[in-house]
Amino acid sequence: MIKTSLHVPHTDNDGQAFLAEDWRELEIRLIDQFGGFSCDLHVAGAWRSATGVLYWDVSRRYIIALDSWARIPTFLDTVTWVIERFRQEAIYVDIAGIPEIIGRKIDIS
Repeated sequence: MIKTSLHVPHTDNDGQAFLAEDWRELEIRLIDQFGGFSCDLHVAGAWRSATGVLYWDVSRRYIIALDSWARIPTFLDTVTWVIERFRQEAIYVDIAGIPEIIGRKIDIS
C-alpha cells in the first residue's frame, strides 16, 4: 500500500467556507475511487504564495491508501479536481512520505 494525503482548506482563497454538501461530494469521490479514506478535521498551517500572499489555513487532511503505484495518476487527477472544485491556488499533498505543494497545473510526465 502507498499512503497518500491531501490537505483541503475549510475556506476558498476569498475566505468563503465550504458547505456540508461540498465535503460530502469529495468524500463520496474518495470512496468511489479509492475504497475509503481517513480524515483529520482540523489541521492548521500557513504558507506564502509565489505572489507573496500569506495564507493562514485550517484544513481537513484526507489520508488515502493506494493499492499500487499505478494508482498515483488517479490520485493526481483527484488532486486536480480538488484544486478546481474547492477553488484553491494550490494544496499540500504527500505521496509515500514525499511532500509537495501542487498548483492548478499538474505535469505527471
